[in-house]
Amino acid sequence: MLEKESNKYIFLTIVLILSTLLAFAFEQLELRRENILLIYIVSIMLIIVETRKVIFGIISTFLLVTIFNFFFTEPKYTFIIDDANYVVTLIIFMISIIILGTLTTSLQNEINSSRDNANKIDLLYQISKELLYANSLDEIIKIELRHLKMNLGRELQFFISKQLTAYGDQIIEIGHMTKEINYSIDNQIICGRDQNKFTDLPYVIFPFASKKDVSGVLIVNTTTNTLKKQEKEFIQTALLHMLTALEREKISEEQENIRIEMEKERIKSILLRSISHDLRTPLTTLQTGSSFLYDSYEQIDDKTKKNLLLDINNETSRLAEFVENVLSMTKLQANQLILHPTYELIEDIFNDLQQRVINRLNNHELIFQEQNQLDSVYADIPLLMQVLTNLIDNAIHHTKEDSRIVVSYIKTEKDVTFVIADNGGGISKVHMKHIFEDYVVSSDFKKGDKLRGIGLGLSICKAIVEAHGGQIHVKNNDEHGATFTFSIPIAGGKGHVGNESHSNH
Repeated sequence: MLEKESNKYIFLTIVLILSTLLAFAFEQLELRRENILLIYIVSIMLIIVETRKVIFGIISTFLLVTIFNFFFTEPKYTFIIDDANYVVTLIIFMISIIILGTLTTSLQNEINSSRDNANKIDLLYQISKELLYANSLDEIIKIELRHLKMNLGRELQFFISKQLTAYGDQIIEIGHMTKEINYSIDNQIICGRDQNKFTDLPYVIFPFASKKDVSGVLIVNTTTNTLKKQEKEFIQTALLHMLTALEREKISEEQENIRIEMEKERIKSILLRSISHDLRTPLTTLQTGSSFLYDSYEQIDDKTKKNLLLDINNETSRLAEFVENVLSMTKLQANQLILHPTYELIEDIFNDLQQRVINRLNNHELIFQEQNQLDSVYADIPLLMQVLTNLIDNAIHHTKEDSRIVVSYIKTEKDVTFVIADNGGGISKVHMKHIFEDYVVSSDFKKGDKLRGIGLGLSICKAIVEAHGGQIHVKNNDEHGATFTFSIPIAGGKGHVGNESHSNH
């Protein structure tokens, strides 16, 4: 600061010396003395423009008038003026310079103020643009802090809500100013240095509060120097921009919560409808078959009894697998599905699988294509069986009655890929995009109990396969059917969908 002031005095001295030397040159050329006064006017204007202070203009005017009187008016080299016209001229000269200097300084201040305002508007635009894409309270506060510090060059600290969560520079210990901060928030009054309340503080506290229950303060360190009017206005405007962003974020959060609640209700409705649909048919079969068998046991032949018992057994198995899917879904949503991988021959898996689904085929043809070697897979075998059973059931329920279902596998150095393909009509593009999502209702749901209700089994298949570190895909094949493929890595996958894993060899 002192260096700047000294530089101004040096500049004033240099201009005075140069203008005087130029005045002597004009005198030697016998030019009119009014020209010397014009040189002095230009010099004084340069001093005012450079120093940006009228006081320097007044000092230089007084000095130049004195120099002019001493060197260029009769009698020379004295401070006496014989000609009264020179007295009037010098007085008018001084008054004119003071007025001109004041106007110049005022104009310069206006220009500087306009330039500062333009810079602030540009900065506020940049803040608004960044806040537009901010997605959280933390991000909004960090953007605001960065720009305010860049512009003000001061230490800043945000405190959000009554809990006084701190952001930014650690200016104060929260316990020292809780009363002042809460007072500022409650009354929405700027407090601190040069304000009406808590003036002994070396800080200024700016409160803010939105209509969406977001409130807090911005604390600005004014230990070194006080806040200028322009700085205060800029801070208040920037805080208004921040409040707009906070309210937008709060509204967006509320809308998202509403959407989530609506989605939960929708899923609950679909789940209840689907469960009731998937339970109704087997329960009806169980109730009707067992009741008929009990009431007519003596009247019906052995073959009919066996068929009834077979239907009861099939529907019981279907119910057991449905309950197993629901339990798996519950574990998945609770992040508690834990794998227990072991080695198992794929041939044995296919044999067990055939026994499990053989009674459900009706007129479908099920083919297992095995390799001529004893290949094994390292996986949670019950869960792997659940995946294969769900995929075969899906093929049975969503294909024509005389369709063929082929189950095969391909083993490489990296993984074992299982393939379940059918020729039962394929899957529509619209349905295929969402086929592995939870609770996807089949487009043929209303056609009757022949087609099962929800894609619960397929979403569980995807989760189980990914828990093993593999991937599952579906596509339509050249035989006008659908092909599901999923891979199980040779070395095992993630190990679990929960907080622990178990491995048994």
